[in-house]
Amino acid sequence: LEKAMVALADTFEFKSEKGGSGFKLEGDFLDRRFVMKNGKGEVVAKVTKDQIIEFDQFNHYQVEVAAGMDPILVMACACAIDEEFDEEHKKKKQQEKEE
Repeated sequence: LEKAMVALADTFEFKSEKGGSGFKLEGDFLDRRFVMKNGKGEVVAKVTKDQIIEFDQFNHYQVEVAAGMDPILVMACACAIDEEFDEEHKKKKQQEKEE
């Protein structure tokens, strides 16, 4: 999973070691609302942070997966993105404390 740095908005690309066209993930990653598209540009999954369930300290997500798409791959990408942005958020908070 790679974060693209040249796009106008944050995007991630997933490429399989087996080759193939891979997948592109794009959307609002800070608010955890994004879609996963296949090599043809078709949406194969949607991930949304659930704002309704806030009874504990954990993030909750709603995930829609198209027929034929690997749900485990979608969840793995969502977890990796969540971790990436949590780390960025922690770094920014640490830098603010040091200033």
